[in-house]
Amino acid sequence: MKECCRKYLIEQFGDDAEVVDAIYAEYVSSVGVKLAEADAALVADAWDTLDRVAHTIKGNSLSVGDQQMADTAIALRSAAKLQERDQTAQLIADMKALAEQL
Repeated sequence: MKECCRKYLIEQFGDDAEVVDAIYAEYVSSVGVKLAEADAALVADAWDTLDRVAHTIKGNSLSVGDQQMADTAIALRSAAKLQERDQTAQLIADMKALAEQL
């Protein structure tokens, strides 16, 4: 678990390891699902879907204190709105690299 997330979750929910671990596990799972959706949306040129996926990742990331992933998701939203294919693909790759650190 990323230390920033552990600290944030303990601040929000107390030092109950079971609760903190469960919330974080759900976050990790959701990021994996949403990144797969982002890949599919990029292939399909589904820019609105990409924006929604990035919005969800941003919210989920902020809810566990993962500011780095949230910031990247914000950038992905902007790239999707501008339909910047190369930038969008790079941001998705960046988010996958961040997800590997979860």
